[in-house]
Amino acid sequence: MKNRKAEKPEFLKIVYFDEDAAQDYVDVTNGGRLDWTTEENKQKVAKIVAEIEAQAKSGFNILNYIKATFQGKVDASAAVDLTSAFDKTIKNTLLTDYIQAAYEDSHVKKFENSGVYAPENSVTLYKMVSSYMTIVPKEEMPIDMEKLNEAILGERGYYEMLLKTEKDKKSVLRFNLKAFKNNYNLVDLSKMKLTYYGIKVGTCSEDNLSIDKEFNFKPEEEKITAEDIVNDNESVSNEEESVSNGKDELNVYDIVLAGVVREKD
Repeated sequence: MKNRKAEKPEFLKIVYFDEDAAQDYVDVTNGGRLDWTTEENKQKVAKIVAEIEAQAKSGFNILNYIKATFQGKVDASAAVDLTSAFDKTIKNTLLTDYIQAAYEDSHVKKFENSGVYAPENSVTLYKMVSSYMTIVPKEEMPIDMEKLNEAILGERGYYEMLLKTEKDKKSVLRFNLKAFKNNYNLVDLSKMKLTYYGIKVGTCSEDNLSIDKEFNFKPEEEKITAEDIVNDNESVSNEEESVSNGKDELNVYDIVLAGVVREKD
């Protein structure tokens, strides 16, 4: 792990942030949940409390509020406002902690100023265009689009995009639909140049991203002829076939954070 604290980037806008994945990472990095009894974390708690009090209202004291809550003296609207302020502050703290820890971690892959696009004939591409199909009246469609979407998309949470960059070879980036921020979605990603933080979770061939291979879990059997065995050229033959069919294994990354970073002067 290389310390790059002095070079830590400044995110100007967050497009995507998987909070659950980030929380797990921060917990593991810290050897478990943070110990709030340490001096450093006591200062962090004090800062969080100060921010919540500032967001709530002038002269607000969170300790008095907690006491009033137990006594049943707090109205519902005030409770909602404080909960909103608390959630916002805690999430901002998690985001800051994650950026700090992940940027210094060489095991977290960083794709800087990169673009992505949906693989051809993929479930992701279908997901991106399916919403536009609903503008056509049901009676004019030869099939029930809602049932088709349910059958193809189902309870799927992650969608793959291909990375296009000059620096890195082609990679697969996976996105959790629930982690998009500020009303962004998959379609928006293809129009943007963002910095992505991700964790490698495996490999796959580009061919396997096709919608017709979505449920093909059985690996293809390699056909070995007598000539291959005699000439001992099996490995060469398979490698050439893999390249010619575009079946090179691509690294797959689950994305935790994506956003716009301030460019260096």
